[in-house]
Amino acid sequence: MARLWHWFLKGVALVAPVALTIALLVWLGTWSEKTFGPPIKAMLPADWYFRGLGLISGIALTLAVGLAANLFLVRWMVGLVESILERIPLVTTLFQAFKDVARLFSKDAGEDFGQVVAVDLGEFRLVGFVMQDDAHLPGRFDDTESRVAVYLAMSYQLGGFTVHVPRSRITPLDVPADQAMRAVLTGGPLERSGDEAVAVERSTR
Repeated sequence: MARLWHWFLKGVALVAPVALTIALLVWLGTWSEKTFGPPIKAMLPADWYFRGLGLISGIALTLAVGLAANLFLVRWMVGLVESILERIPLVTTLFQAFKDVARLFSKDAGEDFGQVVAVDLGEFRLVGFVMQDDAHLPGRFDDTESRVAVYLAMSYQLGGFTVHVPRSRITPLDVPADQAMRAVLTGGPLERSGDEAVAVERSTR
């Protein structure tokens, strides 16, 4: 029975990522078709419309928004909307959570996080991101060594910890910040540039 359960879990581990990815793509396609399909039908002749045009329009609109984000006026308008949302008590919590997730998985994640480091905690190491090179807390602390503020994200969660550790406890890693963040969030292996795989040793318990 134990062997059957082991095989079942291995099957779930293999099938679940593919199934979830396909389900997400199907949901996005259906949602895009329902959202953009009706307005397109209203603007185009009936014989011009075909199933999937709503999805294509949604992708094109997303690309257009991404390109327009580089324009000063668009950035100013987005900043204005964000400042309004951040003043609403409950909305700001949800907005910041969604914004952080989108930023972490974007290619620009490296611009928001500093050097990727391994924090030495004795028997194990945690992968983190330097947020402040020379960190000082308000108060009286008898620190004999300069400290560094390191952000430690938690796997599969929208949270983490900023810890102030002695500089001797961190080791820089030759890994892009966006790649390291994806590995930490998913609990997967961390690949060094042109080197062997380095296991991301984490504990979320």
